[in-house]
Amino acid sequence: MTEKIQTADDQKVADYLDNHRPTARPVKKDTGVSPRMKELDFLLGRMTVSFDTGVRMVALTLPIMDGHYYQMDLKATYADGSPKLEGKWIIGWNEVDQRFESYYVDTLGTLGVSTSSGWHGGHLEFIGEHVLGEVGVRTRSKDSYTPIDERHFKLEAFVGVNGEWKLYDIQDCYLTPLSEL
Repeated sequence: MTEKIQTADDQKVADYLDNHRPTARPVKKDTGVSPRMKELDFLLGRMTVSFDTGVRMVALTLPIMDGHYYQMDLKATYADGSPKLEGKWIIGWNEVDQRFESYYVDTLGTLGVSTSSGWHGGHLEFIGEHVLGEVGVRTRSKDSYTPIDERHFKLEAFVGVNGEWKLYDIQDCYLTPLSEL
C-alpha cells in the first residue's frame, strides 16, 4: 500500500471537514473588503475606449458583492459601428495568493483568467492565459495599464508568440467616474 503525503493545505481542509458541521460553515468570518481593491478604482465608472484597430468600446465598471469584486460590462463595435462583442470582466483580490485575479468572457468566445500582484513602476499588469475567440487559439496574454491622468489611461494588450510578447492592440481609455453618473 502506498503512503499518502498530506500537504499543509490538505490538512487544513481535512480538519475543516472533520471538525465542523456543514451547517456551521463558513467558520471564517468575513474580514471585509481588501484595501488592495482601491488600487483598481481607476476602472470604476463609465469608460469610452478607442482601439488602434478602429474598434470602439463602452464599458461600465461597478463594485459588486459589497465591493469584494469589480465587474466591467462592456460592448464593442467595429469602426463602421456594427456590433463586435459584449463581454464581462470580474476582478477581485485573492488573499491566499496575495494577488488580483480576473476572469473575462465575451460573445466572440474569448475567455480566460489573469493575475496581477498590483502596481509596479507606474504600471499595472495582468498576465494569464486566454482563448482568443477571433483567432481560435489559447495563448498567454498580458494587459499593461499606464495612467495618463485621473480620467485617462492607456492599455497595451500583448499575446505570447514563440515565447515573446507581441503587441495585440492599444486602447486609449477615458473614464467618467461613478460620482458623475
